[in-house]
Amino acid sequence: MLAGYETTSTALAYATYELARHPEVLQKLQAEIDQLPLGNGDSSDEKTKEYPDYDVVAQMPYMDMFVSEVLRMYPIANTVINRCASEDTIVQGIKIEKGTLVHADIYSIHYDRDLWGPEDPYVFFPERHETKRHPMAYLPFGAGPRQCIGMRFALIEMKMLLVRMLRKYSILP
Repeated sequence: MLAGYETTSTALAYATYELARHPEVLQKLQAEIDQLPLGNGDSSDEKTKEYPDYDVVAQMPYMDMFVSEVLRMYPIANTVINRCASEDTIVQGIKIEKGTLVHADIYSIHYDRDLWGPEDPYVFFPERHETKRHPMAYLPFGAGPRQCIGMRFALIEMKMLLVRMLRKYSILP
């Protein structure tokens, strides 16, 4: 099992790295953060601005695209999706015997030009996530009944930290 703070902190390190490499992405994120709702006019407005809640952060489309692109390019758990064949089968002409360990190569999936083009999949481009993709083209947390149980927590943790950090600071190349 691969879980815990190491995975989120590693993803945040990659996010910071990409922000340093792409100041135009940083500017778009900071502009989106600056547009966050400030509340209803009462004394909690400043607190809401400094500590946005889940509902506010969940309504940030560019932040979603940014985090998705970071996790596409740097899948933290890219070697943990393994399954054991429960019976003999043939998949696309390849015989897989019962007991064979089958490994999903997430890195190759996340960098496949057919799935992630027409832009070069090796180029950091958050806007590529505006396009709907095949559900199995994006697997940073796995899929199905064995999908990472901490996925939602990790995503909101990353977004909250990025909002708090980028509201006050910029990242320099």
